[in-house]
Amino acid sequence: MNDLAERKAKLYGNHVLIVTPMLPNGDLDEMSTRNLVDYVIERGVHGVLALGSTGEVFCLTEVERKKFVEIVVNQAAGRVPVGVGVNDSSSDVSAQLAKHAQGCGADYIFTTGPYYHPHSAEGIYRHIKHIADATDLPLMVYDGGAGIEISLPLLKRMSDTLPTLHCAKLFLPYPAKIRQYGPATNDRVQAWAGHDQMNYLMLLYGARGMTSAASCVLPREQSDMFSFIREGKLEEAREIFYSKVGPLNSIAFANVLQYPQCYKRALKWMGVIEHDSCKVVMEPIDDIRTRELKAVMQRIGLI
Repeated sequence: MNDLAERKAKLYGNHVLIVTPMLPNGDLDEMSTRNLVDYVIERGVHGVLALGSTGEVFCLTEVERKKFVEIVVNQAAGRVPVGVGVNDSSSDVSAQLAKHAQGCGADYIFTTGPYYHPHSAEGIYRHIKHIADATDLPLMVYDGGAGIEISLPLLKRMSDTLPTLHCAKLFLPYPAKIRQYGPATNDRVQAWAGHDQMNYLMLLYGARGMTSAASCVLPREQSDMFSFIREGKLEEAREIFYSKVGPLNSIAFANVLQYPQCYKRALKWMGVIEHDSCKVVMEPIDDIRTRELKAVMQRIGLI
């Protein structure tokens, strides 16, 4: 088995989309970040994915992004694979961030298509190829991230020409698309679940892995749910989803504008991170959302 195949083979299971802990002044909170990395790894996640939407990647400076990657990779210390999101409208910036991630010891790269203005399939392809060419790490592409769908013909073209492409993470509200990735790419691209409200269904449709923001708060439960589904133990998986994961996500992931704020507040209440601060553009959750988040956490035994 070559190095790339070995790297790809290590990527499976429940990869937590970690929040980016911050101090009240908006700076990175290194101590809380290290504590969060330990918390999720010690409770059974199969991987850590930093700087996704959950990590407020679109709000951070390049200096902050690089520093955060260095902290996370250092704290993970090889215990689980670490992926790094390099999303940016600039192909060159994304490629530079990918090179930095590899230099720090990251295990895979994650990206959406270029955003800010509409792109054709050709533009999306050129952007993602530029990133893939920057490193020899496995690549995860984001289908539906930033509202950009990766069509099956485009995914096939990527699978035909980008040897590092490993998987596509589905965020679209169409769980059954999970079944289409394999046939469309001659099984060269793995299907991964990537929407907290729909990950359970996507796993039932055959997703080989998943990324999850809720795994910041329920790491063990999410990993167990993943394993039970892969083992065909559906009743055990259902119990976790309907009693723990579903109720939490019904409040925390009710929309994509405020879920990082909810998970940060939950982690603060649990004592995992010190502050629930977010970047300026992230609107605060109101009193009703806060009240119901606390209520659901009490009901499922988190606080």
